[in-house]
Amino acid sequence: MQYEEINEKTIKISLTFQDLVDHEVKLSDFFTNQSMVENLFYELVEELGLEERFSSGLLTFQIQPFPKGVNIIVTEENIDIDPTTLPDDPEEFEQLMTDFFGRVEDLKQNGGASPDKNTTENKETKVKSKPDPDFVFYSVEFDNMMQLLAAVKNVKIEAEESELYGYKDKFYLIILDNQRAKGKTEVSAMRARMLEYGRETAKSRETLQEYGELLITTRALEVLSKI
Repeated sequence: MQYEEINEKTIKISLTFQDLVDHEVKLSDFFTNQSMVENLFYELVEELGLEERFSSGLLTFQIQPFPKGVNIIVTEENIDIDPTTLPDDPEEFEQLMTDFFGRVEDLKQNGGASPDKNTTENKETKVKSKPDPDFVFYSVEFDNMMQLLAAVKNVKIEAEESELYGYKDKFYLIILDNQRAKGKTEVSAMRARMLEYGRETAKSRETLQEYGELLITTRALEVLSKI
């Protein structure tokens, strides 16, 4: 684990995959579990002795995966968001954070200055347009292991994370893909190719976590490709 000062308002905490294992965290949790991110951050604050580092303002977390782990970019910004109104739904929360980080990034590019009236109006328009999320989860259902292996062997997806669940004699492959880096078209195309071997399912990751059996906890695509 490494800690780096970016500026007086921002720090970067770099965690390797082993660091994540030590804290019992999976990469996919960063995009679906708000409370986990917050709890992990406060654990790291205590470990790194950063209790006095941030004294006021709102702390925001930006997650940046890299080949050996993940960076947590922590920024202190005085942007008004009522924490009591944050949505419970993971997708709505992810969308809110995507819009919010865009506002923070604009502030950093402008040297931390407050946006003028015109800038604020533009940002409000951008929020209303509901841009596509940076990362997307999707689930594919397979009747048997042969179908699943055929899909993995023939469709090469470099996903951010993947998991495999078993539920009622069927297999469910959960894939987290980077829509920001690849573009919506490529992510949709890879999903469509995977569905040539399986089918769409209404069962969410949360449902499978609660009722299914987790067969491969991380990098399921990579593990299955070696079978």
